[in-house]
Amino acid sequence: MLDLVITGGAVVTMDPARRVLRGGAIGVDGGRIVAVEADAAALPPARRTIDARGKIVMPGLVDSHGHAGHALTRGLGEGLDGDGWGDLVGRIYFHASDEAFWRAESDLAALERLRFGVTTSLSMPGSSPRVDDPRYALAALSGYRRLGLRHVVAAGPPNGPWPWRSTDQHADPPRERALDLDGALRVTGEIIEAVAALGDPKLRAYVGPSAICPEVGPGDTEPTEFARRQIAGVKRLVERHGTGLHAHAYRGMVRLAHAVDRELLGPHACLAHCAGIEADEVAILAKTGTAASHGPLTHAYAAARFPVVEALEAGVNVVVSTDGAAPDRSFDLLSQARIAAQLQRAYFGDTALLPAGRLLAMVTIDAARALALADQVGSLEVGKQADVVLVDARQAHLAPSILAPLRLVFAAAGQDVDTVVVAGEVLMEGRQVIGVDEAAILAAAEDALRATLGRAGVADPEALHPDTWHGVRYGPPRA
Repeated sequence: MLDLVITGGAVVTMDPARRVLRGGAIGVDGGRIVAVEADAAALPPARRTIDARGKIVMPGLVDSHGHAGHALTRGLGEGLDGDGWGDLVGRIYFHASDEAFWRAESDLAALERLRFGVTTSLSMPGSSPRVDDPRYALAALSGYRRLGLRHVVAAGPPNGPWPWRSTDQHADPPRERALDLDGALRVTGEIIEAVAALGDPKLRAYVGPSAICPEVGPGDTEPTEFARRQIAGVKRLVERHGTGLHAHAYRGMVRLAHAVDRELLGPHACLAHCAGIEADEVAILAKTGTAASHGPLTHAYAAARFPVVEALEAGVNVVVSTDGAAPDRSFDLLSQARIAAQLQRAYFGDTALLPAGRLLAMVTIDAARALALADQVGSLEVGKQADVVLVDARQAHLAPSILAPLRLVFAAAGQDVDTVVVAGEVLMEGRQVIGVDEAAILAAAEDALRATLGRAGVADPEALHPDTWHGVRYGPPRA
């Protein structure tokens, strides 16, 4: 007798053959998928059956890049330019936050992702990783552990200037401390070891420097000595702990990082944004098998385009991510795939670009591959972890459920997710999250944010920019 059978839905497997099984069935036992059949009659009986008639059944979504902290800072600083917003959240994350802030944010972010069908995700703790103490990364992981989701925390050397400064709010009185590169690498190793010691197979830590090659300016042709030191230290950590590598990358960084160490990149690595990278850098990604995580709504894309189509045509594993939820987004990964396609179609004036099935892969199996997890999740195949999402197609914008892949990509949203299963455990059914006090999570999030903003000196977090209601833009035109 199986533990669970999901039967009757339109099953979008995302397996190598990209089968779509109408009225199909999935058998689950011991947390893994043991059968994917066109007919439930082919399966043995189960202790529990989920009737998926009228629903689209798909693999759990994989959000390959984000930032812890963003679920609480979403909306803050609207109207500020990038530097102003960065200064604001930097003050919050690195000088005003405590463990309670990171725990409350983790609970809230995990709850949002669960409700949107994101069963696997990655986040850096902060806009640039906070690595002065392992406690913050562990607190940022805690909500995913409590809610039963898969999560990767990516931690490593933050952006400069160096020495990197933060404030320990747990000291009495709170005190500022400075961190050098060696200290950042040491704490990164401590975070990796601490996550492994939790003994939860759904949780991982990857080496995650903020930049794959720091201190790169326009036109730079040689990496700085600091960049060389960071790259060497990052690579040592990856090799010592056998982890994945995850970092931001912008124009010139891929080229210079590859020049420093040609074995730094590879299938174990995923680079976020890649905004502004040039043709030779696309070729490096393709040659090394390095993935690129594209956030279509991130401000990085507004500043400089990532050549999504060109990279895909070159053979790069390009995937779609949310980049977190601040300042102006959500964790609705399904909608991000649609937006990614629309951006490319508008740019090239070509509505044939990015077919629906390819877009689905970019938030499921290809995204799992980008995080070196494709042997476990990302598709509905025998032997894989039973991470399954049911989308309610009995709604005007999704019915009828024919052409399920197209409807998922071009019409569905996170709010349409009805049921979520992770490792065979039903975490949400009928939009009801099981065994979780959602009201308590929401209340704790508000309390933690208000306390943190008070320490950060944000007097009125609900104050709106004066141009909010009648302006064409926030503030005067920028040079």
